[in-house]
Amino acid sequence: MEFMVDIFTWMINRCYFLCRNYGYAIVLFTLLSKIVLLPISVWVQKNSIKMIKMQPEINDMKARFFGDKDQIAERQAQIFKREHYNPFASVIPLALQLLLLMGVIEAVKAGIGDRSISMDFYGIDLSWVPSERGGLLVLSPLAAGLSAWILGAAQNGANVLQREQSKGNKYGVLIFSVGLSLYLGWFVPVGVAVYWISSNLLA
Repeated sequence: MEFMVDIFTWMINRCYFLCRNYGYAIVLFTLLSKIVLLPISVWVQKNSIKMIKMQPEINDMKARFFGDKDQIAERQAQIFKREHYNPFASVIPLALQLLLLMGVIEAVKAGIGDRSISMDFYGIDLSWVPSERGGLLVLSPLAAGLSAWILGAAQNGANVLQREQSKGNKYGVLIFSVGLSLYLGWFVPVGVAVYWISSNLLA
């Protein structure tokens, strides 16, 4: 983890020396990370399309072998193997996002401790934490929550796997994502919220 934080800190600092603004540096870092992770995102999307194509066959198989859990599990595994489908692929983006988030939190803290870096971003100090200072900084978690809602709504409409899910699943994930963003934005420095907002909107 420490090695990853060092890499993120170095990358954000390089972006800062290009932009001369730490807020823009975080946005640029976020954009670069999205580009690097784009092949994984494409693979996950293609994997989701495979599931949609397999679903009628899987439903038919489950109806034919209703009650026989072992037979269903074995035949479903055979279908997955035949189609080269990975049932755990959808977890990868979430795991990467959490790893990136933890790394960025520590990288921003390192930036805050670097006196050669200005934390001023349109009159707001990116080291400020809304839960500690209050006031207009409440807009930071609200913006994070709004960006999560925009991302969730877009994914529910565009992602083939999410589009096929029940309303309970789709909106449950959306509510969780918005709630997590509000909570996160309230207790972390504004600089981390800038990353989170940029990440959601760029996604």
